[in-house]
Amino acid sequence: MYKKIWNKIIESDNIVLIAHVNPDGDALGSSLSMYNILKSKGKNVTICNMTKPAKYLDFLPNYDKIKQTLPKKIDLMISFDCGSFDRLGIERRDFFLINIDHHISNTNYGDINLIEDAASSSQVVFNILEANDVKIDKNSATCIYTALVTDTGNFQYESVTAEVFRVASELVKCEASPEFISKMLYERDRLSRLRFLAKALDTLELYLEGQVGVVEVTKEIMAKTGAIKDDTEGLVNMVRKLETVEVSMMLREEDEGIKISLRSKNYVDVSKIAVKYGGGGHIRASGATIKDKTFKEIKDMVINDIKGQLK
Repeated sequence: MYKKIWNKIIESDNIVLIAHVNPDGDALGSSLSMYNILKSKGKNVTICNMTKPAKYLDFLPNYDKIKQTLPKKIDLMISFDCGSFDRLGIERRDFFLINIDHHISNTNYGDINLIEDAASSSQVVFNILEANDVKIDKNSATCIYTALVTDTGNFQYESVTAEVFRVASELVKCEASPEFISKMLYERDRLSRLRFLAKALDTLELYLEGQVGVVEVTKEIMAKTGAIKDDTEGLVNMVRKLETVEVSMMLREEDEGIKISLRSKNYVDVSKIAVKYGGGGHIRASGATIKDKTFKEIKDMVINDIKGQLK
């Protein structure tokens, strides 16, 4: 499969790299990692995302090259870290699509689908490049390493294996700097974020004997603190840190509905819950957006779903 994908890339001239809307570190890092490599092969490459990428990832090489519109001519599109076609935010056109992902809930919407049980989509990208003896430059290594770090919670999640550390080691050999990337990701907090966290954590409620923790993020909280969507990153993980909590949930009010983010600590499969509401993700980290429901209605529904899995 690795050879088949690389051969398709080599025979294509006009290539689009794309990830899901509102991209996280893995989505953006994975797609950006291929930009320099394909440019060096003489390809006409466009890096796209239909939403403006998060500011905290602006240190990634070629971040400024990201466009919000597709080019007219596309021979090949490669999607990264996206479980379903609709999450790309585009209409289907007559182009060949390679779907690269690590989500178990992926719908296999590509002409070629490479879905691996890996810690991040960037690890799958690394596997493709390594199998085809493609040189990984410093810029690409920085993108892949950043994606790996963000999707493993800085190497804390159960997805971390000896192979993950081997990949990280190889990327450092390719001049990815763990110190620089760590500072860019974790030591650039905005004042608005700190104010937001104080307000958001004040909404924390515990349910089912403390096994479920829920925070609510309203538009009012966002407006009062001057926060942006990026500032909500990591809030749901903070709630999971509570000793008694098995499942943490963040409900965030958005124009299109209420976004639910779910995290579990030990055994609850939150991906099953997210899929039920049209979302998806991983066993320990998933999400969905629910329309036409109130905070209380969603909270009651999801807590009931969680209850069915608690020990």
